[in-house]
Amino acid sequence: MGEQPIFTTKAHVFHIDPATKKNWLPSSQGSVNVSFYYDSNRSTYRIISVDGSKAIINSTLVQNMTFTKTSQKFGQWSDARANTVYGLGFATEMDLNKFYDKFNEVRELTKQQLAPPSHINGSGGGGDATDSKPSMQPNAAAVQNSEYMTPMIDRRPGGPGALPDSTEQLKYENNRLKVALAQSSQNAKKWEVELQTLKNNNARLTTALQESNVNVDEWKRQLASYKEENATLKKMVIEHEQSQPNQQQQLKSVEAELAGMVDKLSVSETEKRNLKSELESSRSRASQSLQRDQAEMESKMAAMAGELEQLRNSQTAEKSELIGLHDRLSRNVSELVSAQNQLAKFLNS
Repeated sequence: MGEQPIFTTKAHVFHIDPATKKNWLPSSQGSVNVSFYYDSNRSTYRIISVDGSKAIINSTLVQNMTFTKTSQKFGQWSDARANTVYGLGFATEMDLNKFYDKFNEVRELTKQQLAPPSHINGSGGGGDATDSKPSMQPNAAAVQNSEYMTPMIDRRPGGPGALPDSTEQLKYENNRLKVALAQSSQNAKKWEVELQTLKNNNARLTTALQESNVNVDEWKRQLASYKEENATLKKMVIEHEQSQPNQQQQLKSVEAELAGMVDKLSVSETEKRNLKSELESSRSRASQSLQRDQAEMESKMAAMAGELEQLRNSQTAEKSELIGLHDRLSRNVSELVSAQNQLAKFLNS
């Protein structure tokens, strides 16, 4: 019968960036079909997705694979045989949960059909913890597994991963030990970082403890100072209570003086009102006198302005007469000069 689809859903397909192992690269232009296939001849399960004529997912499920939900609508799994990490973005959280359940169901069926040797340890992706933030960043554990995860091998006679001789067995064990050594080296580095972090935290806590001790000493000194101040205040209160009768007598005398000052102040207020009324009447009389003087001055100035205008007019008339006399005198002089010239000509002849 060959391979038959047993479950199909739609999702956006992503691959992990092989260069950085951190960023997602889109493999499909949009939402495409992602299907689980079962091969009855080989008893294997595969996840297949095709975008156009290109197969963008071709992942054979093995028992050590784990599908991790990294957000409410995004999940991923690592395929060591394909040397990549696949990511799926779903339209709804329900679609993600359905794919998650089907993945785990198929993985359990794979475990039942393929009984791996006891010395092979599964190194699948991270756990099933769901991150509350819908991030498209890859899961760090899945990226690490994509680099170091050893593929599950079918040891059955004639199986696709059977080891024909001891040399292949030794090579396999050697590769597995290399992977384990690399993982232990990474773990050692992590422990060194954690140890340094613990040392730093211990140093900070020690410093904080020393500062708290210093603060406690300072608080003790302040408490002693407050106690002394409190005792001084109590003593002052007792002395005040003892001297209260004398203070009451002083208060009565002060009240009597204040009453006398109030009486004096009322008399002063009356005198002030009288002076104010007299001042206002004086201002009124002065204002009226000033207005009368101003009116007289204005009338005098108007009369003087009229006289000045008359003088200017008379001066203008006199100036006109003088100009006329000057013109007549000039004509007479011209006539005399002409007569003189004629007389001189006559005498010379």
